[in-house]
Amino acid sequence: MQARSLTLATALGAALSAATLFSAAPAGAADCAQVEVRNVRPQQGTLMIAAYADAASFDKKPAASLALPAGDATQTFPLCGLTGAEVALTLYQDLNGNGKLDRSLFGMPSEPWGASGKPAAMSAPTWDTTHVPLDASPIVVNLSK
Repeated sequence: MQARSLTLATALGAALSAATLFSAAPAGAADCAQVEVRNVRPQQGTLMIAAYADAASFDKKPAASLALPAGDATQTFPLCGLTGAEVALTLYQDLNGNGKLDRSLFGMPSEPWGASGKPAAMSAPTWDTTHVPLDASPIVVNLSK
């Protein structure tokens, strides 16, 4: 379990720190998805979001990414720069502003994190567990508590 946790922390942190940050655009833009993030720790740090277009790029090269100041406990925003029929989101709340997903001595994330779809609670997200249709439906992500 420790190796999988390290993979999660490493993958989320590396992908988001190396990603080009896209700005949010008006809702309804053709290449934008509406994202709803729940369990945000209000007014603490930054939400770091990465969107992947396919299994080959998952955890390697995001198609789009965004950094937003944490606001309310539920935060909704458009994520733009997306193409294709499916997308997978991974994100974390950078509470201390160091630009990476912090983890415990055992490799478990110590900052809130989440993914789209149905990620397993005790293992790193994968394309198979996190991809969702890229359509008019909002993409809901629940952060860990």
